[in-house]
Amino acid sequence: MTAKIRYLIVGTTLVAMLGLAYLSAPVLAGEGKDIPATVRKIAEMIKKKDDDGVKKTATAAAKNIEELPDLMHMFRPRNKGGLGIGEKPMANPTKDGLEVYLRDLARDVPATIAKQSEALETSGYWIAAMAELGHAKAPTKNMGKKTIKAWTDGMTDMRAAGIAFAKAATTKGAQEIKTAAAKVNATCNNCHSVFKD
Repeated sequence: MTAKIRYLIVGTTLVAMLGLAYLSAPVLAGEGKDIPATVRKIAEMIKKKDDDGVKKTATAAAKNIEELPDLMHMFRPRNKGGLGIGEKPMANPTKDGLEVYLRDLARDVPATIAKQSEALETSGYWIAAMAELGHAKAPTKNMGKKTIKAWTDGMTDMRAAGIAFAKAATTKGAQEIKTAAAKVNATCNNCHSVFKD
């Protein structure tokens, strides 16, 4: 096999792998905007109490989210396509995900938690923003126990729990953070018990 053919095979394989990685990333169809950027934008509006902007942005963005799991994947660790905890990656990549870190915080809060207050506050607003997107992406018909009301109640609870977590993070108090993290977990679990297949 000549060197040119080897380079052609390697190049084709690399292009195919990059294409698959791009296609597997959660994006908003149509506009080409990614879900993480939209979540961050809505989170900033929630923090500034711009409720009109939140509703308009979430409603417009939800129309372009093809699958709800794309939104829920934002709770995964950063290295698996999720948002992570705050803007900067954590030292331990397996813990750098909303779901896993909130679960851990609900059990035990590390003594160094005050150093993470800014990242945790940001993450709390991200949770509230995802709830807004979820609320805007509500089901259009009832299917047994999967009712429109159960969905909207769950998203309302999740938004409130996210904001409460963000506020608890600003106190830098271990018990406040632990309680708020447990509330977010409970809200997620309540919704999953009805809607997760």
